[in-house]
Amino acid sequence: MPKPFVAAVAVWLALVGFAPFLPAQDPARRPPNLLLIVADDMGYGDLSCQGSLQIATPNLDRLAADGVRCTAAYVSGPVCAPSRAGLLTGRHGCRFGFEHNLSHPEHVVDAFAGIPLDEPLLPERLHELGYRTGLVGKWHLGASVPEHHPLARGFETFFGMLGGHHGYWPTLEQNQLLRGHEPPTAIRVPYLTDWFTREAIDFVTAEDARPWFLYLAYNTPHTPLQARPDDLAACAHIQNEARRKYCAMQRCLDRAIGELMAALAGAGQRENTLVVFLSDNGGSVEASHAINAPLRGSKGTFLEGGVRVPMLWCWPGQLAPRVYDQPVSALDVMATFVTAAGGKPPTAGVRQARAGRPARRGPIYDSVDLLPFLAGRMATAPHEALFWRMGLRGSAVRVGDWKLVRPNSQLPQLYDLANDLGERDDRIAAEPAIAADLLRRLNAWEASLERNPIFVSDPVWSDYNRRLYEMDYALTQPLPDEPRDLWRMPPARR
Repeated sequence: MPKPFVAAVAVWLALVGFAPFLPAQDPARRPPNLLLIVADDMGYGDLSCQGSLQIATPNLDRLAADGVRCTAAYVSGPVCAPSRAGLLTGRHGCRFGFEHNLSHPEHVVDAFAGIPLDEPLLPERLHELGYRTGLVGKWHLGASVPEHHPLARGFETFFGMLGGHHGYWPTLEQNQLLRGHEPPTAIRVPYLTDWFTREAIDFVTAEDARPWFLYLAYNTPHTPLQARPDDLAACAHIQNEARRKYCAMQRCLDRAIGELMAALAGAGQRENTLVVFLSDNGGSVEASHAINAPLRGSKGTFLEGGVRVPMLWCWPGQLAPRVYDQPVSALDVMATFVTAAGGKPPTAGVRQARAGRPARRGPIYDSVDLLPFLAGRMATAPHEALFWRMGLRGSAVRVGDWKLVRPNSQLPQLYDLANDLGERDDRIAAEPAIAADLLRRLNAWEASLERNPIFVSDPVWSDYNRRLYEMDYALTQPLPDEPRDLWRMPPARR
């Protein structure tokens, strides 16, 4: 096509208001579709491309083989809601008081029982860039005021649940599902993972000229452990009953993602769709019987098994297949997606102006555009340091290969992740200067936060959290017919 004609078309589109659909770097090219797939409580080691011997995940393995598999990907919180709050804002939830799973104690104003309303979310940013936006699945980011609803936070369409968990065999009499603001009038598909997939396929194949962003937030494999009979039969060799159900649910999730990728290909959209897959936090070892090997720890802890997750990036023609070992964060999704869409995200680490706030307390963003790093155009690490905190549960910081962990129930610990990925050899006595430097950085980061925690979990979780740190975790993959119980938890204190 002649260049003058392309330029004329670009000018005409801009005049009639379609400029957001043209990325700045190439006016003739349509911005990519953006697909963000999030699993719920999935173990770091529970994909075959991550080493699992019990779970075959050929479709996710194909995404990994065709794209970038990040081996040191982290989430900003060790439990569901604060992790998702960071994912959709590009800001650590600790910065705006969202450190724990969502709750609504009496002292909290309704509008703050969720992501504060002055925090722009990723779908809002993409909607302003001309994107069609949809959410299928789990919200868990506020429902106390109408303004918390996904349709008020940048999503044009929503099917799923506002809360944090749901049974997998819904009925009309017993479900918490909504289509927009209304409950469903029929059970479209019996098993919820399959239903979410069908809704996702409908969204990505809809007749609409705009590029789209879909946040597909599966609740799989979060409890309750409820699997399809055919998937259970395929996992009959797994001796532990709970583990068998978990693996069966993982099998279903992988198949569902394969169906979605096939639908994209059938619609001719696969080449121009950036797909990101990750888990919202580490696998829940005691509750769900996840495996985080070779990592120690579980959902709810600041050990690697609580905050390091599988993460895959796949964009044909833009990201060459590779394994990427530098630390990255789920916080980076916001800046990466906005940049890919042709927008300009806030600069990470710099206070931004925001109405109603003094300049010295303006918001700081943590999100970095990962595309130059994943594509190999930048060799440096995307982040100098990564931080975690959960009030009354502890905190942690990683700088380079060193990580300081400060659980509330244990003494501080220092680990050299380059030589001790399983965090078994505490080096704090041998390297006090390194520990002191990391503690100084952690304290400085905490001083930069804008709010204290707005809500915290019930006190009963303190003892449960202690027991998570005291568990004896499997650091190697269980055999297909593993006879040992690898998920036993220390008893509660009375």
